[in-house]
Amino acid sequence: MSHSPALRTALIAALAGVAFTLPGKAQVSPPGSPRVLAVLQELRASVRDTRYDHQTRIDPRSGRYHFDCSTMAAWVLGRAAPRARAALPGGRPLAVDFWRAIRDAPTARPRNGWLRVPRIADARPGDVLAWPRPRWFRSNNTGHVAFVAEPPTVTARGVLVRVTDATSVGHQDDPRNREGGPTGFGDGTLLISIDPATGEGTAYGWIGVHTPDEWMIATPVRVGRAVR
Repeated sequence: MSHSPALRTALIAALAGVAFTLPGKAQVSPPGSPRVLAVLQELRASVRDTRYDHQTRIDPRSGRYHFDCSTMAAWVLGRAAPRARAALPGGRPLAVDFWRAIRDAPTARPRNGWLRVPRIADARPGDVLAWPRPRWFRSNNTGHVAFVAEPPTVTARGVLVRVTDATSVGHQDDPRNREGGPTGFGDGTLLISIDPATGEGTAYGWIGVHTPDEWMIATPVRVGRAVR
């Protein structure tokens, strides 16, 4: 298949990690971590049996992936960004551990494999999104962690972020919401409220645009880039 010279230039720029704008077209956004996206794509292609479970059972040969959000994220980073994974607690890191690593990461240059992305709207595919569980929120989980799947969309209510994660309850436009559908690995859309001054996340809506205002959960939502 042939491409126009302008499109070929844009594709080369994207692969090189450089944003490029075609005349009359939206800006091409390079991935935050191509290696993370590659591992996620391999996982997506191999999965045959997935389930949200705190008891981890992973067997890529048979396509079995039973895990929770933090175990899935740690497994992906262990293959795509081992230095960022090593900055987390050994064994089984929790969702709040990812949030703390991102919170403490610099924004100018990476440290321990992590770079913090201050504005939710600037997240790129392959970035890590995490938040801690508010103290008042009744749950045995410590928060949530997911990978950004697509460039975010800014709306009047906040930022819509398509994510790849492991969960027992699906998000907006999520096949896991089908009756009898699987839990575990999949894709869906979140709504993130932002601070208008800083662009940082201040609350999340689990089911995207379908989340009523009173169901938005206030907690600091952060985005980090696992660069190595």
